[in-house]
Amino acid sequence: MAIAFRPDFLGTYIQNLEPLHACGRIPSEIDVLNEIAKDPASVGESKIEGEVAAPRQFAVVTTTRALRDLNFRDRVLTAYGHRCAMCGVQLKLLDAAHVLPAVHPHSTDETCNGVALCALHHRAYDKAFVTFDERFQIRHNTRIAADLKISGHDGGLASFTKALRSLLILPPAAYDRPAAAFVKEANSLRGW
Repeated sequence: MAIAFRPDFLGTYIQNLEPLHACGRIPSEIDVLNEIAKDPASVGESKIEGEVAAPRQFAVVTTTRALRDLNFRDRVLTAYGHRCAMCGVQLKLLDAAHVLPAVHPHSTDETCNGVALCALHHRAYDKAFVTFDERFQIRHNTRIAADLKISGHDGGLASFTKALRSLLILPPAAYDRPAAAFVKEANSLRGW
């Protein structure tokens, strides 16, 4: 059995080298690996647990998650034209952020649960310092801004808020835009 991988998966491959190659000895496990290679999103963890022996499950689940994450990132960044939806920067400093955090039980890896954000705006979004609503209007958290001023950690606050656009830069295809249900639930979760 030969396993091919992209260079950015070298670390994952090395960590899971022995269990992944051991899967090549059992036909049902080869079938699962082939399904994962074709479409990682189509293979759930329950299928892996049912078809792959316990010593190899962790390696297969970890690899599948990495493939799903990469697929999500590629789809979201492509949909947004490789631009931060909040400031328009490109510079290969972009993340594919989940609107509703990936750990939430209702979260998915659909493109409409993603938004392209530069590293700064991704972090600000995750910390509820900035958000957007169902009409894609960008807002910053005035309560957090006031707390930063009180603590003396407001250096750059004026330029940060001034650089924010009033509306998100959106993908041309409506089905790739953040879904209202994800936006509402994420804002509620973050205290907006």
